[in-house]
Amino acid sequence: MIKVLIVDDEPKLREGLKSIVPWNELGFQIVDTAANGNEALEKHRLHTPDVMIVDIRMPGMDGLQLIEAIREVDYNIHLLILSGYADFEYAKKAISHRVDGYLLKPVDEAELADYLVQVKEKIEQEQEMNTFSQINVEGSREQWIHALITEGGVDEGKLQSAERLGLVWDYYQVLLVYIHRSDEAGQEPDMAMKRKLTEIFEEKGRGVVFSKNSYLGVLLPVRVHTERGRQELYLELEQAASEVGVTITSAVGLHVHGIERITASYRSARDLIRQRFYYRSGELLSHKTVQFGEGMDLHNEPVFSPELFTDQLYYAVDVGNDSVLRTLVEPVLGAMIQGGFTEERIKNAFMELLTGVHGKLSKYHPELHIKIKESSDRIAAVYRQRNVYDLFDHVVQFLEELMWQAGKGGRDQEIKRIIDLIHRNYSENMKLETLASVFNYNSAYLGKMFKNTTGEYFNTYLDKVRIDKAKDFLKQGMKVYQVAEKVGYTNVDYFHSKFKKYVGTSPTNYRKELET
Repeated sequence: MIKVLIVDDEPKLREGLKSIVPWNELGFQIVDTAANGNEALEKHRLHTPDVMIVDIRMPGMDGLQLIEAIREVDYNIHLLILSGYADFEYAKKAISHRVDGYLLKPVDEAELADYLVQVKEKIEQEQEMNTFSQINVEGSREQWIHALITEGGVDEGKLQSAERLGLVWDYYQVLLVYIHRSDEAGQEPDMAMKRKLTEIFEEKGRGVVFSKNSYLGVLLPVRVHTERGRQELYLELEQAASEVGVTITSAVGLHVHGIERITASYRSARDLIRQRFYYRSGELLSHKTVQFGEGMDLHNEPVFSPELFTDQLYYAVDVGNDSVLRTLVEPVLGAMIQGGFTEERIKNAFMELLTGVHGKLSKYHPELHIKIKESSDRIAAVYRQRNVYDLFDHVVQFLEELMWQAGKGGRDQEIKRIIDLIHRNYSENMKLETLASVFNYNSAYLGKMFKNTTGEYFNTYLDKVRIDKAKDFLKQGMKVYQVAEKVGYTNVDYFHSKFKKYVGTSPTNYRKELET
């Protein structure tokens, strides 16, 4: 259907025109009406009609001024003007603006129908010609862009071709779209999305669509440099992707002057998409998009240590300190990024960390074994996270779920929890500094709290628990070096000295005394 917009300040005439001829039978559809020039401009932008029927005499912006304004933004639109008898000479001036005809009021049904038939024939001829030329020009334009980006350089031949193809613009900016596809999807999603981009940009003169490697692109003749502009473009692309049934990541490169800088714009957009894992979803990527880690002093992050971070996360979950989980996971990610980890390596590392935490926790919480498959699936889901922000949230959520399943949901009685932790993990390399970070305390302050509650310094309390356990193992007939290792002492001589300090005799003599 050919879209029609009627513009007249008389409500009765607007309504009369809607019923005077069988619009649908003639191949036309009235998409809207407007009462004045300004309203007509807005509705032209909204509906992009093929034909406008415009009254010459209107308050404010008259018909001729409206036609001039419309021609500035829509060179190809067809126009019919309405005129009273007194305006006949004035209406002839509109001929210079390529109007298709003018109608005297009151409008004659047959005369209007004749004009509509003529306009329809013109539009059909134009569409036929446009289709033929568009096939040649669009193909040539895409080939030209592809060659420019691939070869990089600009010679006289490329400049002449750009002028012939209508690609000499004041500004250039490359928009790239990356489709997240499954292995079995094939190329159909790419083709469908390309057709959608062509409909949105190419057919409306908003840019030239092209393909390059695994990306779909649009060479834009305007700058998308405001936050509002980027958001509007992002929503438009997401709507298109939703209609096609695909998930995408999109980015705009730098806006540049000169054909020779188009390649730089393409490369900047491509690099953003390549680094998409480090950006939050929900926006069009640009050089102003904040990457994960910006604002963090990554140089002060500790070197990534699987053992250290596994212990910290395990202790936090085991004692039920949910308030500190995010502050523990963030430096883990920071250490990985500082270490130059790739996306795959980051996900592998978190797979191992979460498996380690779950394994340690399961030793003392057998109820976790009941949901082992569910937990395994949740851990494996790290590989399905599209970006580092989603991964961060997924890891924290999983640890919180573990905490809830283990029945450790509060913040109170920290010292009691530390004591319980010592009794269950005395064989581990436990340090006050590690627990302090888990409980979000200064280590000196936590040490003071621990002594005020137990009457012992942390290390002394830990040693006494280990020695009590060592006595039990010695009673079972275990060898001294085995007992030392079992209770967390890697150096046998050091174990000897600690045992004698707290028991008053050596481990060997203690066992002999048991035998007598």
